[in-house]
Amino acid sequence: MNPNFVIYTFINLISILLSVYFFFRLFEVNFNNIIVRRSYSIIEPFLKPFRFILPVVYRLDLSCLAMVFFFKALGFYIFLTGSEVEFSLGEAFGWTAISVLLMFSQILRYGLFVSIIGSWAFPASNNQFLSLCNSVTNVLLKPFQKFTIFGGMDFSPIIVFFLLIQIDRILYNAKFSFGLPSLI
Repeated sequence: MNPNFVIYTFINLISILLSVYFFFRLFEVNFNNIIVRRSYSIIEPFLKPFRFILPVVYRLDLSCLAMVFFFKALGFYIFLTGSEVEFSLGEAFGWTAISVLLMFSQILRYGLFVSIIGSWAFPASNNQFLSLCNSVTNVLLKPFQKFTIFGGMDFSPIIVFFLLIQIDRILYNAKFSFGLPSLI
């Protein structure tokens, strides 16, 4: 197994965890949730030194977002150092930006999927993970619920899924039109 691939996977895991934390801050998830509290106690000390330069602006944690971009770019660099693919700084920045947006979309889609399955299988559950997924995805569903609830059925998750898939398609088309390399 390629050691660069293992390091790249580990760095991607760090960027996913930072992205989830970014969504906790962005969607103002309940701090009483044990998962949010633990992630805050683990990640916040690493981000605190950067808060002087990149503060939280309108619930947008700029220091966390910068760290996500940094780790994605670092993963891109490490993955391609072992290969013979040449890339420019513009390609690296473009790949990083598209990769971060795709990762955000996938995290939201998986959270929405867990929220939907959880609401069907365990409608009155007090599970911390399900309540966390519900609180993140309810922010996305709320604008569409005004006109998509018919007879007690909520069709807003279908619309949000469709929009997230369309965003993914736009990003993949942008990636291919810019000629960015496909990792994995």
